Amino acid sequence: MTMANPVSRTAYYCTGVRALDARSADPLVGDNWAEGFLGAEGREVFAIFDHFDTPNGANIVRHWVIEQWLKARLVANPQRRIVLVGAGFDSRALRLAGGRWFELDEAAIIDRKELLAPESASPNPLTRIAIDFARESLADKLAPHASAEPVTIVMEGVLYYLEAAAVQASAVALRNCFPQHELICDIQSAAFVRRYAQPVIRVVETLGAKWRYFPDDPIAAIEALGYSLREAQSLALRAAELKRIRIPAWLIRHLLGTLRDGYRACVFETR
Repeated sequence: MTMANPVSRTAYYCTGVRALDARSADPLVGDNWAEGFLGAEGREVFAIFDHFDTPNGANIVRHWVIEQWLKARLVANPQRRIVLVGAGFDSRALRLAGGRWFELDEAAIIDRKELLAPESASPNPLTRIAIDFARESLADKLAPHASAEPVTIVMEGVLYYLEAAAVQASAVALRNCFPQHELICDIQSAAFVRRYAQPVIRVVETLGAKWRYFPDDPIAAIEALGYSLREAQSLALRAAELKRIRIPAWLIRHLLGTLRDGYRACVFETR
C-alpha cells in the first residue's frame, strides 16, 4: 500500500521514531504498534531520517509530552472526546485508557491502520475518518461529529505543512464544530526553522513535502485565530532534561534561546 501523498509519507518518519524508541533499552513512549505500522515502505522512508539524533530525540519527546497531557485529561474524564487531525499512525486510542477517539487522515493511512488494527478492535470507542485534505472540507468531515461539550483537538506534526490560509480555515472549522475545544499542537518559529530545522527540511523535501507554516511568533499567530495559550513546553529543553538529546539542558535553558523557544508543544483554548 503506497502513500501517494507526500505529507502522508512523512507519517512514517514519526512512526519510525516511535518504533526506535520501543526497541530501545529505556523506552520513553513504548509504542509497540509502531513497528507493525511501518512495514517495508515505512522502514525505507525512515532510513533517510534515522541518523538525525537530535531531531529524532525531540520528536519522541514531543509525542511523550502530548501523551502526558492526554493522559491527564482522561484521568479527569474517561469519556473525553479526542480528535486527531492528521493522525498519521498514532496508536494512542489503542494504548491509553479511556477516551472517545476520532482519527482523521488521508485514505491510504486510514486503510493501512484498518488493515493492521481495525477500529472495531480498539479497547476505546474509535472512529476513523478518511479525508483528502487538498480537496475535501474538514468542516464537512467533522460536522456529523460536532459537539458542544469540551473536546481536545490534537494536531501533532501537522501545522508546518499547511499554508497560513489553511491553518486559519482549520481553526474556523474546529470552532464551528467544537465551540468548547482546546487545541494541542506543536509550533516552530521562523528563527528556529532557519537555524536548526534545515537538515530535516531538506530530507522532507525529497519526499515531496514542504515546510510552509513557521511565523516569526507562532504563539501570537495562533492566538490571533481566536485562541489563548494555556500551556507550552520547550521540546528541545525537555528532550535535554530527559537525556534524549546530547545538548546539555543548562545550555539550552540559558544560552540557546532560539532553540529553547522556537520549537514548542502548546495547549491553546478557544476564546
